[in-house]
Amino acid sequence: MFMIEFWSRVEGLRKAVSLTRKELSAIIAVSQKTVDNWVARNIIPAGDKCLSISSALNTTVEYLLTGNELPLPDDDYVKDEVKPLLTPKGIITQKGEEPTILVPIAPQKISAGRGESFLPSSEYVGYVRILQRMARGIEPERLIAAIVKGDSMTGVQIFSGDVVIFARGYLDENGLYVVSLRGEVLVKRMEFDRIHNQVAIISENKNYRPITVDANDEGVQILGKVVGWVHCHPY
Repeated sequence: MFMIEFWSRVEGLRKAVSLTRKELSAIIAVSQKTVDNWVARNIIPAGDKCLSISSALNTTVEYLLTGNELPLPDDDYVKDEVKPLLTPKGIITQKGEEPTILVPIAPQKISAGRGESFLPSSEYVGYVRILQRMARGIEPERLIAAIVKGDSMTGVQIFSGDVVIFARGYLDENGLYVVSLRGEVLVKRMEFDRIHNQVAIISENKNYRPITVDANDEGVQILGKVVGWVHCHPY
């Protein structure tokens, strides 16, 4: 039953990383016509091709086949008879390694440019592993990741294609936040002016002007504070 959703998961991940079906076909060394046929007829490819697909989409064969992500230790650190421990809060510990957390990746992209609609969804497209200390003091259940689109935050080394991790509902002092502005979800620097009851929404790119709004503006909703990001910018 789970395998029926194999191509649904593949397509969701493929779109999330902005990979065309033609590009995916080239990576796994088959023709696009073959992939189109697999998708149309819901054919699960051979094991080596499943492995190639999972590698191209930065996930696991287990997730593509069942929808369940297994914590996988890094090969360089694996010792005989040593297995990772997944705690009830999703924290992974491995002997000799720092504790890490698996954070779900939302299917929508967060704009770091002029904004893009961000619709609520319960369908995650994968997971990203981060160091536990990146989110020290924050419940792992509050963490969610999303892929960035746009160039307005390049000044702090957040590029299009990077994965931003934020804590839902977490509000602290000035810093980087994921914010919904008039229905558009952005990652921006926010500065709170409590004297004038205003909030400045600032890009880290001189081509984008800061936006100042009233702190009580109903069109502004702070979704959570950024705790870190995974840099995927091609050099």
